[in-house]
Amino acid sequence: MPAKYVTPLPGMLAMALETAVNNVIQLDKRAPARLRKLQGRLLRVNLEGLGITLYFTFKHGVVRVRLDADGEADTVISGTPLALFAMAEPEEAEWGLPESKVQINGDASLARDLERIFHKLEPDWEGPLIGLLGDTAGYQAAAGLRQGARAARETVRNTGQALSDFLKDRQS
Repeated sequence: MPAKYVTPLPGMLAMALETAVNNVIQLDKRAPARLRKLQGRLLRVNLEGLGITLYFTFKHGVVRVRLDADGEADTVISGTPLALFAMAEPEEAEWGLPESKVQINGDASLARDLERIFHKLEPDWEGPLIGLLGDTAGYQAAAGLRQGARAARETVRNTGQALSDFLKDRQS
């Protein structure tokens, strides 16, 4: 039975997440082919603390994000948004450990395959930006996006570490 939400925010979140993920995937020529191996799989993500459940399906190299799904999920991943976002940092292998507060139930290979696909993403930011802004401005904008992505990963890493340290200190 689909979840009934009081506000349209969960639906807006699902739509925004789907759009963002697919836009990045389309910037890497090899990513859609990698995603095809997940075709027919169903991933359920429980956003703890928000009471939102998202369902991810994979078809023709495209990711669909919905608030309900037909059938049982192959894999269920549960965690706070911060803990789940930390999963996007492939160098931080701690997300799979019990203290990470991320729980994976069912077929863990789906979570592993997704992590590998996103780890291998090499989006071509320059092509579309050069076409839109011209050579110099497009190159500079792409460099800014790469720098922003590095900064975002570093922020996630530092925030996760600070939160982990804080929680360990409180338990002591």
